Amino acid sequence: MAARDVIGLGYCSFDYLAVVPQRPDFDTDTMTLADFKTDGGGPVSTALVTLARLGERTAYIGVLGDDAHGQALAAMFAAEGVDCSRLRWAPGCRSQVCIVLVEQRTGRRSILCHRPNYLSHDLDDADLECIASARALHLDGHHMYAATRAAQFAHSRGILVSLDANHPREGLGRLLPHVDLLIASGTFPSAFTGVKDASEAAEILRRIGPRIVVVTQSERGCIWVSDEGRGASPGFPVKAVDTTGAGDSFHGAFLFGHLRGWPLAQTAEFANAVAAINCATLGGRTGIPTLPQTIQFLREHSSDPTRWSNLTAEIAETAEEQED
Repeated sequence: MAARDVIGLGYCSFDYLAVVPQRPDFDTDTMTLADFKTDGGGPVSTALVTLARLGERTAYIGVLGDDAHGQALAAMFAAEGVDCSRLRWAPGCRSQVCIVLVEQRTGRRSILCHRPNYLSHDLDDADLECIASARALHLDGHHMYAATRAAQFAHSRGILVSLDANHPREGLGRLLPHVDLLIASGTFPSAFTGVKDASEAAEILRRIGPRIVVVTQSERGCIWVSDEGRGASPGFPVKAVDTTGAGDSFHGAFLFGHLRGWPLAQTAEFANAVAAINCATLGGRTGIPTLPQTIQFLREHSSDPTRWSNLTAEIAETAEEQED
């Protein structure tokens, strides 16, 4: 099994995106779309695409229906260089599809998902061999039984386990003790712990198992708690066209910096930059930047641009790997 930087196990969807002036009401006149497109989506899958564009070697473990949507999603992965050798096909089944309504003025979105419950997943020996070849395992809480088993396996072998947590799920309490890096949405810590203050709730989550807990806060950036203390990184002001995939790309970018041993403040600023750039384009994956594009953005917009001035060699090395 070829070595990989990050293995992802989780949700993958085919997204139909439509830009609308406002959310429509039922039984009203036809609404004219300002724009529309299709794209790949899903928390883990979009994070893997982010990592691939930044130059990492990635692989996806999951299941798709063998319909046109599933075939298109597999082709998108292949185009990005994401290894799909452990992708399962569910014969005669439909793949996950999301309808995303994007508010034209703000870039906010409402998401309607079709999630076939027959697309279940479990691990076999080849999956475990794939995970054992990686530096990190990234999860989103879908396929909870398989995710928990994968996390236990990876954690026991010293492989970093990262979790994207957007809302409490059944069985999450059994998964969290095996997680090293928890990146949560702004509402998750309070919803899971019952503690209103985000920093205090994050600290409670850290005591369960994760060494680092990061809480994303949309355009305000993120906060984190770790053994080293607490910190915050402000977001970058951009004109948001579509916020779909912002958190997912943040997770991929944060993993990228963390695997390089960057300080938390630098990693968080990098992830905020990737998410901000992604918001400037319609679609959850279309606007995900490359490493050179992200570094250029940071040199122009960071409060400390000198932090990014000495990464030329790393950019060149990554570019060479992408060409190979």
